[in-house]
Amino acid sequence: MMEMTLENEDIDTRERIKDAARQIFMKHGLEGARTEEIANLSQTNPSLISYYFKGKEKLFDTVLSETFSAFIDRVEKIVNTIDTDFETKVHQLVDCYSDLILESPHLPMATLIKIRKKNRAILSYTNRMRVMLHRSEMAKQFQQRINKGAYKQAILAQVIINLVSLTLFPALAAPVLSNMGDMKQDAFMMLIKDRRQYIADWVLYTLR
Repeated sequence: MMEMTLENEDIDTRERIKDAARQIFMKHGLEGARTEEIANLSQTNPSLISYYFKGKEKLFDTVLSETFSAFIDRVEKIVNTIDTDFETKVHQLVDCYSDLILESPHLPMATLIKIRKKNRAILSYTNRMRVMLHRSEMAKQFQQRINKGAYKQAILAQVIINLVSLTLFPALAAPVLSNMGDMKQDAFMMLIKDRRQYIADWVLYTLR
């Protein structure tokens, strides 16, 4: 009974640390996050972060992996829903990626860095995404639109590349774009929101 209680306490502590870390990492990124701040928010101490996660970067990897997994689950639901047409799915995917930036503005750059370092977990998620999109209901709908002459010949990968790059680029280039437009953080986030309709319309326009 005592052993079970200690196990539950371990789980609770780990989850509190991860929840606190998620908030701080998504706000400040890996470099800007402080272990002491995570410990204070989770009502633990820095030594427990080292004990459970072997340090700040390993904790970041855990949070990033779980965030990525939840994001892919959301994408999978969008692309495999039978009751929505291809055009609606494009709009929903743009919203999905835009929400990711608004909730976690540091995530795109962190993910890019992890991919360049050949992080196995992130690479496995990107491979999962590739396979899932290739076999999706969205892919079938896209081919049907091409067969009917509604869209010119293309592959779905090109559509996704356009959609993702247009959505994520402002987050990757945020410091430069903010300075060019003399925008504060709130104004920049509003720009991301306003781009949703434009991006989806442009992606669909290029297919006709």
